Amino acid sequence: MAKQKGMSHAERLKGLLERQIVTGEIKPGEKLEELEIAARYDVSRTPVREALVMLEAINLVERRPRQGAVVKGITFTRLIQMVEVLAELDAFAGRLAAKRLKEKERKELEAALAACVEAQDADPDDYYNANVRFHKAIYAATYNSVLIEKVVDSGERLEPFFRTQHHQPGWIDKSVREHREISDAIISGDGIKAGELLRKHLQFDSDFLADLASSIGA
Repeated sequence: MAKQKGMSHAERLKGLLERQIVTGEIKPGEKLEELEIAARYDVSRTPVREALVMLEAINLVERRPRQGAVVKGITFTRLIQMVEVLAELDAFAGRLAAKRLKEKERKELEAALAACVEAQDADPDDYYNANVRFHKAIYAATYNSVLIEKVVDSGERLEPFFRTQHHQPGWIDKSVREHREISDAIISGDGIKAGELLRKHLQFDSDFLADLASSIGA
């Protein structure tokens, strides 16, 4: 298994497995055998265990007595509800960031946007990491630790779905365009516009949503 820039074998393996789970290639209830996965990707069992721990932390996998790691299911309705909550939290963060942005956070927001542009033609997983940096730059500008805790937690639980969406053709170019608009709105102090842009930015593509519904069994 080739190791990508800035990613450990465990992180890369986590990305591969979560994409297979999200797309339905690996079904809810299926066991994830450490030895089989290690052999398939030509790695030791250590990164496999680490990857499974990371998947368990975001509720895609659970460890059961005498069964090992098993894929968890998620209903389509719950997925949509989670996205709705995160979209509102991000919109709130955008409004606060536009109001409270300071020089330090402005520079980081601009640097994070530049990182997204630089990663635009890279591997989708590398771009997604730059995307996370961009959103965290917005959260930092809110100066609201409670909001940051909640939005980061919600984002981490939805990461497999958003990360997979970034593999959709044309999605990264769309994301970069929207990041520019969001950054401009925040820096100009237009909180209402920043909030609306972020709310729309968090929505799934309609084709991807249909594929998710099919894979989840909705």
